[in-house]
Amino acid sequence: MKTVLFVSYAFPPAGGAGVQRALKFVKYLGRHGWRAVVLTPDRPSVPVLDPSLARDLPPGQVVRRLPSLEPSAPQADNSGAGGNGQNALGRLKGLASHLLFPDRNVLWLPTALVGALAAARRHQAQAVLVTAPPFSAFLLGWAVAHLACLPLVLDFRDDWSGFFSKGYSAKGGGRLWQALVRATEGFLVDFASRVIGNTPEMTEGLWRRHGGAPDKYVWIPNGFDPDDFADLPRATPAPAGRGPLKILYTGTVFESHPLDDLWAALALLSPQQRRGYQVEIVGRVVAGQVVDPGLEGLQVRVLPYEPHHQVIERMAGADVLLLTLAGLPGLELMVPAKLFEYLAVRRPVLGILPRGAASKIIEATSAGASVEPGQSQELARLLAAWLEAPPPPPAAPPLAFDRRHLAGLLAQTLEQTLAPDVSVIPPRQD
Repeated sequence: MKTVLFVSYAFPPAGGAGVQRALKFVKYLGRHGWRAVVLTPDRPSVPVLDPSLARDLPPGQVVRRLPSLEPSAPQADNSGAGGNGQNALGRLKGLASHLLFPDRNVLWLPTALVGALAAARRHQAQAVLVTAPPFSAFLLGWAVAHLACLPLVLDFRDDWSGFFSKGYSAKGGGRLWQALVRATEGFLVDFASRVIGNTPEMTEGLWRRHGGAPDKYVWIPNGFDPDDFADLPRATPAPAGRGPLKILYTGTVFESHPLDDLWAALALLSPQQRRGYQVEIVGRVVAGQVVDPGLEGLQVRVLPYEPHHQVIERMAGADVLLLTLAGLPGLELMVPAKLFEYLAVRRPVLGILPRGAASKIIEATSAGASVEPGQSQELARLLAAWLEAPPPPPAAPPLAFDRRHLAGLLAQTLEQTLAPDVSVIPPRQD
């Protein structure tokens, strides 16, 4: 069995959506002839923890937790309302996030490099794979691959230079910062043997920005793990008039994933119509985001972050699953990972998002409906119609989004990094 050094900053016991991609790859790669040796910080600076995710690790899984100089991130509070971030430590961390390039997680690299090189030697790795964000992890992967003479595979979970140029701030950093990010991304992509994007649009965008052979760029989407949904009840339509329809939002509420358009549409309904809906929010809320607009007749329930398996059970009990993306240029290229779990739980999806990669999936799978941000009247009409005739549950999701299949695609990509490139073989000398 071949070995890949798998660098993932976010890994259990860290929680959140970004963990699932790495965890499920690691869970299923062994079925396709590759063993993953995971490199992750010993004290990751993450906002939420979910130790229950460790149940997905294969028996004997090697996870090297390398030391880090980073300060810990504030954990999500139990109210789900987010902190005010105004204490001295919060201000210090905010300053660091503005000054450190490409992000504050770069503080992990100096102490992680020695251990990463040792792991490459000890486990006789044949390739290095890095999944990001945080995008500073790409620099660690490059250093290990360069010093150990191994092929490098970069996995873009989000669009770096095209959108999240400074941490998780949309188009942040100013022109000079963005130019540095674009140059750094270009250097790393040029060095890498393969570059993975999690949407076709993002993958094509990377190729158009940085060039090279088109087959160097690979699309591997996020997906769902059938094991997570095996014991859920059968999906059935919500009967009209049986009580409030429950709209469930899971994950983090922040600049790129706001709830403002939902509140604006509900404000256009009458108090009596609003009594027909209950909105439940489960996850982390960044300071400044509105999670209860105080509309007459509307029931809103805000819950803190919960373990992944409990959230899936909540999805199964909802009538409508809410997916949001702000109307910011660049977000049309992205697909939140939870969409695939929404599809797997087979509850109708309400997408409030720009037309693009995510809306195409909702439409192609007949999973529900999508409305563009800012279209409050259209969304209000849809919500009013659903009170009279609740949307039916969608069909089972395509097997192309099965995490077991996606791990096979990753294994094929890793195999391609080991194959000789015929274009660089020198001509025969007779």
